Amino acid sequence: MRLLVIDGNSIANRAFFGIKLLTTKDGRYTNAIFGFLNIMNSLLRECEPDEVAVAFDLKHPTFRHEMYDGYKGTRHAMPDELAQQMPILKELLTDLGYRQVSAKGWEADDILGTLAAACAARKDDCFLATGDRARRDSGGGYVVGVLEK
Repeated sequence: MRLLVIDGNSIANRAFFGIKLLTTKDGRYTNAIFGFLNIMNSLLRECEPDEVAVAFDLKHPTFRHEMYDGYKGTRHAMPDELAQQMPILKELLTDLGYRQVSAKGWEADDILGTLAAACAARKDDCFLATGDRARRDSGGGYVVGVLEK
């Protein structure tokens, strides 16, 4: 089996900042959605997966926040223009039949690592799409990071 696991927050963030602000006629932002789907289509062509999972962060503290009060303390909040697009992106992914994975207390990249380890244990191929370099470089011989910038 070939599994493509996409870090939804990371790729949406990359798409949002990589494409100028786009809006519909009624003013709804669409650049992150447009960019995410373009990146996803490229990944589907490149990886030719049997299954796809898109992992998203939840708006809950993670186990890291509980261990260290300053975890991500200097990170900027998600821009409103991006936050407005996230529910629409998730709904669109559901409508297109893609599985979404989230877990309270865990970040999307933790889910990527868990799924990558499960694939490696079964000797299945796993492709990770994330902007997190540490996560892309993990997993051993059956796991491949597919985004390089």
